[in-house]
Amino acid sequence: MTTSPFPAAAAIAAICQRLGQFSCLTTPSALSDAEAAQVRADLSDFNDWSDYQTLGICADTLAEGKQALESFLKALGVTVSLDLPAREGAVYLKFNTLKGAWYLDDYSGQSRGVLITFHTSDPEVTELSGTYGPFPFDLFPAQA
Repeated sequence: MTTSPFPAAAAIAAICQRLGQFSCLTTPSALSDAEAAQVRADLSDFNDWSDYQTLGICADTLAEGKQALESFLKALGVTVSLDLPAREGAVYLKFNTLKGAWYLDDYSGQSRGVLITFHTSDPEVTELSGTYGPFPFDLFPAQA
C-alpha cells in the first residue's frame, strides 16, 4: 500500500476556506503576524501541491509591483531576474511560473495587491486550483 504525497481533501478544503476570505477584496486586509504566518504556510502548501502558479499584481508603481513579484516568486522557489521597461503610474504585472513569462500594462482600477492562481492537473488535488487574494505586497518580507 502506497501513501499519497498529497494531503487529505479536508486539509485542502480548510486551506481553501482560509484563503477564500481574501476573495473579492479591493485591497488586502491588514494581517496580524500570526495571520500572515498562516497565509504564508497555506500558500507554501498549495505551491508544493500545484504544478505551477500565475501571479497578478495591481500596484501604484512599477517598483512596488516588481518588488512584490520578486518576493512572492522567491518564496515560491522561483528565481528570476526581471528586466521590465520603465512605466509611470499604476501597473498590472502578471507572471506565469511555468513559462517564466511576464506581462506588464497600465492599470486604472482601484484594486491593489497580489493574486495567486494555482494550477494542477493532478486529480487528487484539483480542489486547490483557483485564484486567491489579494494579498499584501509585503506578505513575504525581503530577505537581507
